[in-house]
Amino acid sequence: MILRVRQVEHYQFVSNGLATVVAFARAWRFLLPVTWLVLSSQGFSQDKIAEPAKEGEVVAQLAKGIGSVNSVVSSPWVKEWVTSVSSLPPIQPHIVQFKGKELMIDEAIYYSSRYGSPLAYARALDLAVGAGFKADRGSRIFDFGYGSIGHLNMLALLGHECVGVDIAPLLKIMYAGSNGPVGKGSVKVLDGLFPKDLDLVVNVGVDYDLVISKNVLKQGYIHPSRDVPDPRMVIDLGVDDASFLARIAAMLKPNGLFVIYNFCPAKASADKPYIPWAEGESPFTRGAFQLAGFEILHFDVVDDLDARRLGHALGWDADGGMKLETDLFAWYTIVRRKPNAASPKS
Repeated sequence: MILRVRQVEHYQFVSNGLATVVAFARAWRFLLPVTWLVLSSQGFSQDKIAEPAKEGEVVAQLAKGIGSVNSVVSSPWVKEWVTSVSSLPPIQPHIVQFKGKELMIDEAIYYSSRYGSPLAYARALDLAVGAGFKADRGSRIFDFGYGSIGHLNMLALLGHECVGVDIAPLLKIMYAGSNGPVGKGSVKVLDGLFPKDLDLVVNVGVDYDLVISKNVLKQGYIHPSRDVPDPRMVIDLGVDDASFLARIAAMLKPNGLFVIYNFCPAKASADKPYIPWAEGESPFTRGAFQLAGFEILHFDVVDDLDARRLGHALGWDADGGMKLETDLFAWYTIVRRKPNAASPKS
C-alpha cells in the first residue's frame, strides 16, 4: 500500500504502554513538533488516505492568498516575498521509500511538510525587517528547524542565500537533490543535530545576516514547566543553552539578528494535561542572551493580535477551523549580535 499523507488528521502515539490520542483540525498542524508529524513505521496510525495533489494545484491555491497576506504585513520586501509564492515550481507526485514503506510525496507535503502554508513565515519576516534586517540581495539566512522548503525557496527567488537544518528523517529523503541555485539565490537544507554535530556546524558556516526559528525554540519544548508524559513532546538541543547561543552568535555577522517566533494554542489549565507546544515564550533567559553577546531588542513580546490577523488571512479560521480569539497565541523574541563582539569562527 502506498501511504499518502496530505490529509492525515489523526495520530495515535504509544509510549511505555500509555496511548495518547491527538486529534486536531487541519489548521492546527503547524503548531506541532516535527517528530509528531512525520509518519514512521511504528507507533503511528493513519486514519485517512487522500489522493495526491495534482502538479501545480497547491502553488495555485497558495497564490490565491497573496493579497490577503500582503494586507497584514508592512515591509515591501516581505510583500515581494509573499508574492513570490506564485513562482514556486510545481511538484509532480512521486513515491519515495521511507522506513520500509512507499510514501507518496505530492506538492502539498513538499511545500508544507504538514506545517501548513509557507506564508506562515510572513509575520516573523516582517518583524525581522522592522528590527533592522536589510534584506539586501545576497543576504545569508539560516533557519533552525526549517520544517519545509517552500519559504526557503521563496527567499532564494529574491536573491538570498538560505540554509536550513532539521532532524526529521523524511525531510532528508524528500528534499534529496534540492540543494543548489534557486532563482537569483540558493538553498541548502541539512540534516542533523545542530550545533552538537561539529561537521554540521562547519557545513552550515558563518556570516549570516539573519537566523530565524519558528515554532521550534519554545519554552515548552526546551525547558517545559511541567512533567511531560512522552519524551517525543520535547526537543533535546544536544548542548546546554550557553553553548547553543554562543554558536548562534558566532555564525551571525556583527549586528546580525536572531528571531524566535512561535505560534501556540491556548495553555492548559493546571488540572488538564500539559501541552508543551502551548508555552511559546523564549526558552532562553535575558541573561543567557546577554552572556552570549546579544543585545536584546524584544523579549517575549505577546503577538496574539497580529498572529490572528495572519491566521485569518491564511484561512486558519475557515471551514470549522480555529477560533482565533481563543485558539491562537504568539510570542516573539529578537536579539542582535553586538557589533563589538568577537569575529565569527567556523
